[in-house]
Amino acid sequence: MNKNLIIGIITVAILAVGGIYLMSNRSEPVPEAAIDEQELTVPENDSLVEETIVTPNQSDETMEEDSEVKTFEIDASNFKFSLSEIRVNRGDRVRIVLNNTGGIHNWVIDEFNAKTKQIEGPATDTVEFTADRTGTFEYYCSVGQHRQNGMVGQLIVE
Repeated sequence: MNKNLIIGIITVAILAVGGIYLMSNRSEPVPEAAIDEQELTVPENDSLVEETIVTPNQSDETMEEDSEVKTFEIDASNFKFSLSEIRVNRGDRVRIVLNNTGGIHNWVIDEFNAKTKQIEGPATDTVEFTADRTGTFEYYCSVGQHRQNGMVGQLIVE
């Protein structure tokens, strides 16, 4: 009887430690109530700003030109985007396809009022806009502390 009690206690302890370990390695999703409704909306197509994106290393991204829209795929993962710099020409129309490989992420650039929805990976969302002014602009992930943790890049409009 004593032997069975000891085996039972050891089994429960092992299961508890294993459960705690598994739960500590999970990233917890943001509760829907904590997500600002504005962050979940994408501007209507007629009010979108469009821009063109050119990167030094196109091997990681897909770039298509259909009509006058240039399409770029950006992978979002733990605190980073696959593109840290995007170069475009003023007046270019751009489509950003955000491929979220895990966690909750989005893609935002304030100066052009363009952003994707916050999506939980694996998932994809798209935004289009026109680069209507020149300069260097920061794009970022607005989820939690992702921006502060380095999930940013630069859009350079020439």
